[in-house]
Amino acid sequence: MTSRVFLLLLGTLAAFSCSRKDESKTDLVTFPLRGVVVGIDTTKQTLTVAHEAIPNYMSAMTMPFRVHDRALLYPLARGDSIQATLAVSHTESWLEAINVIGRGPLPATMTAGDIIMNKVLKPGDIPPDDAWLNQDGTQIRLRSWRGKVVALTFIYTRCPLPDFCIRMSSQFAAIQRTLGADPHMAGQWHLLSVSFDPALDRPPVLKRYAQTYQADFATWDFLTDPDTTGPSLRRLADGVGLSFTGDEGLFDHNLRTVLLDKDGKLFRVIQGNEWKAEEVAGEMKNLAAQ
Repeated sequence: MTSRVFLLLLGTLAAFSCSRKDESKTDLVTFPLRGVVVGIDTTKQTLTVAHEAIPNYMSAMTMPFRVHDRALLYPLARGDSIQATLAVSHTESWLEAINVIGRGPLPATMTAGDIIMNKVLKPGDIPPDDAWLNQDGTQIRLRSWRGKVVALTFIYTRCPLPDFCIRMSSQFAAIQRTLGADPHMAGQWHLLSVSFDPALDRPPVLKRYAQTYQADFATWDFLTDPDTTGPSLRRLADGVGLSFTGDEGLFDHNLRTVLLDKDGKLFRVIQGNEWKAEEVAGEMKNLAAQ
């Protein structure tokens, strides 16, 4: 997914959002999708698919997709070839109209659930204090923000779906607005977005991405591993349960958001994308008051 196409996607979604004043229009767009089923989770209503490229939208990759109608999952088996409709609104994405077009063995693809974490951090632990580069190319460490409450999440700039990295960044933008408007929180908090695509998300790329969210770098930094092979990234990701696999910047990944207290100790790891910006902002206020 090129930066040009990513920006085009954002523009398209923004246009759909603006058109909501016209009741004859909708913010929903759909794409045909073909691929092979890699994983099925009926409890979470997700289907992980190794899918083909969607022209002018998303490169071929393996990703979990939400399925609103749980009944669509029951006829499926791992290894099935399917065609479906990918629906994308301004805030979420899901699969519908799923049809099996072939049966076959599961491809040799490692999914996010197959990753074994090396070291899981517990509340009260201090995460690895490796060096990072921020959006300005400045080398920095997590200890740089000791004395402040820190919220940290993971993204990659080419992620195309609104309920994955785009939602994480939008939620952080909302937190920044909320805490930035509270004079009692001045100087007591910071946000960090860490890319798990260090080969491509170098500082200039992160800076352009951050500007699309109107990030104020005084309170929100975007970090990448100085080493494009990602050793620092892997140590931090393993500690908080972030799983990601990919090739050439195309990732199958889960979602993790981390809260650190003023001493730099792990307070909480939030899984998934269901959390609310106002709730995390409230937690950060409570931690700052302790």
